[in-house]
Amino acid sequence: MKTFFVLGMLVGLFFVGCEKKIEPVKVGELNDYRDPAYGFKIQYPKEWKQLGQAGKAVFTKSQEVLDKFMDPRSGEAGAQVSVEVIQYDGKKFDDIVSQAKEDMKQADYQLDANGAQTMQLSGKPASMIAYSIKATTKTNIYGHQIFVAGDTAVYKLDFEGYGDQYAAHIAVFDTMKSTFTAPIIEIKKPDVWNPSANMNVYPGGTFFTMQYPENLEPVQVSKGNNDYAMEMRADRRDCSIHIDIFEAKKLTVEKVWEQNKGRYKAKATGNSTIDGNAAIWVDYSVMKDINSRAYFVVKNDKVIRTTINYFAPQKDVYFPVFEKCVNSIKLK
Repeated sequence: MKTFFVLGMLVGLFFVGCEKKIEPVKVGELNDYRDPAYGFKIQYPKEWKQLGQAGKAVFTKSQEVLDKFMDPRSGEAGAQVSVEVIQYDGKKFDDIVSQAKEDMKQADYQLDANGAQTMQLSGKPASMIAYSIKATTKTNIYGHQIFVAGDTAVYKLDFEGYGDQYAAHIAVFDTMKSTFTAPIIEIKKPDVWNPSANMNVYPGGTFFTMQYPENLEPVQVSKGNNDYAMEMRADRRDCSIHIDIFEAKKLTVEKVWEQNKGRYKAKATGNSTIDGNAAIWVDYSVMKDINSRAYFVVKNDKVIRTTINYFAPQKDVYFPVFEKCVNSIKLK
């Protein structure tokens, strides 16, 4: 398994003059860990323990190993790996990494002269900082921290070894790093489309204006031989409002309907008004589960035909919204 190229540099920089060498630790079998609060995943050596808590997992061989990092006069020399969740709290990823570097300097960490190294981990941008800490006059603690830019939080992975245990555990560190998985935050779409409460005004050229929820999407359509055409859709292509405008040729709305009604297999017809002007509507269907209603109105010798299409099993979701849009039309 490949190791970080910077780790080799770190070992070369920090282990010159080290008086004792130990055999590299083999990786062996791994256990799975999934954080119960934040959902990140990582694997760790089977003989190690998880001694942390939700949001900050700590993996090591024993409590005695952890004690050695806290007090060199006690415990057992070894290695540890931790994964800590850092909330964004309005900060940017780079700001969190920069603050971490400053905190490390304040705590007398000796940082690698190469600075933070950019990388990818778990398919997300990450930044790594290598460091050493003076434990005794003869021994350093060596380590590197990797900050992963997650969807809702930053994940800080800290790999540490006491003295030459760092070099001995590089394969273990590298393996654990490769198994880390940041949680994927899935934004679930609602089962039923909901119109936005925010309303926009559609400027229908020189012919009309209409209010509509901002999550209706205007789409380009061909006007053909008509004077004007527009359409906007909800979450389905077959749930839409379509308006086309053509010459009335001095005909009343009643005469216009007489000329056009043969094109519709009407289920029902009726009378209404649009912006105070007499209108005629027709209900029909051209395919299974998709119903339509077309409104005809005449203004300034123009026929404004508004057609709403909706998914019949969810009529109560789409139809009232589309009808409200039609009722908001102002003719020019």
